[in-house]
Amino acid sequence: MSSPCTVSTEQVKATRAWVEAFFKEYDSPDIQGHKEICDYVKEEHAQIPIIRHDINYVHVLPDRIYVQKDSTGIATNDPERKEITAKLFCVFWKKINEDKLTSLDIYFDAIHLPENLEELTHYQVRLRLWTSASETATPWTSWIPFRTSMYNFHQYLMDHNDEVNWIGSTQIYMNELRKEFNVPNTSPIRSATIFISGIGYYEMYLNGDNIDPSRKLDPGWTTYQKRTLFASYDVTFKIKVGMNAVGVKLGNGWYSQEQYLLPSIPELNYGPPRLMFVLHIIFENSDQMNVYSDQTWKGRQGSIIHDSVYNGETVDARYDRSNWAQVGFNDSLSLWITPEILPSPVNITANGQLTLQDMPPIRAGLDALHFEVEHGVDEKKSYLSKEEIGNIFGASLKDGGILKPISVSTPFFNVHTIDMGQNMVGWCRFKFRGPRGVGIHIRHAEVLSQPIVSTGQSDGGLYTDNLRGATQSDTYILSGDPNGEIYEPRFTVHGFRYITVFGSPTPLLINDVECLVVHSETTVKGHFSSSNPVINQIQHNILWGQLGNSMSLPTDCPQRDERKGWMGDAALSVNEALYNFDLIEFYLNFLTLIMDIQLKAGFVPDTVPLTFGIYPADPNWGTALPTITWQLYRHYNDIQILRDRYASIRAYVESVRDGYRITGLAELIYHYGDWVPPPPQPKTNGHLVASFAFLHDVSLLINISQILGYSNDTQAYTAFYQ
Repeated sequence: MSSPCTVSTEQVKATRAWVEAFFKEYDSPDIQGHKEICDYVKEEHAQIPIIRHDINYVHVLPDRIYVQKDSTGIATNDPERKEITAKLFCVFWKKINEDKLTSLDIYFDAIHLPENLEELTHYQVRLRLWTSASETATPWTSWIPFRTSMYNFHQYLMDHNDEVNWIGSTQIYMNELRKEFNVPNTSPIRSATIFISGIGYYEMYLNGDNIDPSRKLDPGWTTYQKRTLFASYDVTFKIKVGMNAVGVKLGNGWYSQEQYLLPSIPELNYGPPRLMFVLHIIFENSDQMNVYSDQTWKGRQGSIIHDSVYNGETVDARYDRSNWAQVGFNDSLSLWITPEILPSPVNITANGQLTLQDMPPIRAGLDALHFEVEHGVDEKKSYLSKEEIGNIFGASLKDGGILKPISVSTPFFNVHTIDMGQNMVGWCRFKFRGPRGVGIHIRHAEVLSQPIVSTGQSDGGLYTDNLRGATQSDTYILSGDPNGEIYEPRFTVHGFRYITVFGSPTPLLINDVECLVVHSETTVKGHFSSSNPVINQIQHNILWGQLGNSMSLPTDCPQRDERKGWMGDAALSVNEALYNFDLIEFYLNFLTLIMDIQLKAGFVPDTVPLTFGIYPADPNWGTALPTITWQLYRHYNDIQILRDRYASIRAYVESVRDGYRITGLAELIYHYGDWVPPPPQPKTNGHLVASFAFLHDVSLLINISQILGYSNDTQAYTAFYQ
């Protein structure tokens, strides 16, 4: 049986739910003998960020015998370990619809699942807390459900490579695929799980319904040949006996070469979008059935004529088919053809992997942002009001992720300029009315053009010079629906405050426009305000800016022709980001992406995925690997984060040290240095800036080696540092 830690996504979320439920129900002064420990866990170990199975831990048995596994794996019975037993949750799990209980252990931020947890199975869990000083435990929490995924889906695909295919087309832009299938009525359905990867981006529909409507721009961006991400969905209650239909829309995303407007490395040679799909159904009589992506599907180019991360979408609504993902669909007006079998994006011979996306997805609107609420405090009162912090320019993060314009003006005939009142990242949802075949053009920008000197009035135009090669524009061709039609982009994203709409046949009103805030799903953790309105405005801007650059990985900007994973930007902002937001899985994923393309010599590149820059990275960019690792440890107190990345960090530091041995600190090689400092010039000496980053990373390596007990490294690097 594969290690249960390979199914971390659902279980990590479940673990957090258990702890949150526990404190919600039982963090009370009325529980004698427990509040001190509850406070300790909340303050010091409130985060339950990741599943671990390879460290020592304490096991609390049902009869309250305290057992700890030491480094040799021998169990020791020591009831006097109060400093350990005072920090434990005692948890029981059971399979749904069964009465048998089995113990489950949590120690600090580690959860240890039994080796015999079955894959593709629904479980539920409950927990309680006690200390070695108390005679009774807290009451049990309610049962909380979770499910296990397929433990090694990558191997499953390799074992079934003659059945499961990546499908798409090199002949047409095949961005809609569909299939109907029959589920027999021989036994009730126990579970039904979909595993899917559609790259660059996908949206999935089952029997006409979008499976997860707020989930967008999925899966996350990776170095696809090294790692391609898939997602799993529990559709047990969405599959029905008899005929069913599944439909998938595909977009270019970052898989299309067109996305790299700046000169990029020549090795990037990705192709058209493609789909991998597995539906795995288990019946109560233990029979199983599968639906695979293969040449029994049909595909076509849908209403999205073109899509680009930088340049927006062109959508012809005349080609929309509202029931295309439903049973019995018959389209005599479109050419649905058999898809081709395309190569996997993953390079197996180079140890590439298809892995579960174990970070929260990018979402739009209300589901994208959550707020940590102090227990016993009303949510609306847990964040200071404008009256308390002064006037803040811009929208509140608590507006539900959907903003309405503060104004709509018509500077010219048939031109509407819309002001959202907040520099944001996402897109807008429009209601248009007009004759069939009329095209409407939409542009986005962060600022308006400078005012006309003679009048002092702006002409209402957008300032787009800062966008460089990115157009940030969408085009929508009306279908002619007399009731009006809704347009919302699917496979692009914009950074903007202002929108200009050209060619709407009817006037646009404020209620015809709403804009969705889009970013990786996260929770606001930081609470900060001051008596200084300028500082409060800066904090407001930081929050919005950080969210707008959290798009499955940390980016440098959300609007122009970069939007890349620049390592220097990520390193400089990670501490701020973790103070304000719960982004542990987000940054752990980024560290994985860095390590995926780290060279054997220890070098890392300037951008991850590598689309610009070179190997080796400038030291102030390469520092992202040790700096992000260290900041995650500081904020989440999870020593395993350090263990898992120590070898990579050490190799990186040694790669820079090799250069130091040739040049010394005063001439250490760099290629960005003190990048774009404000005037006046000149810039700081680039060699010294690079040396600072190098010595900073050596100091982090000393700290990490000391924490992990690697005394030889601690001594060696300390001697070098001094």
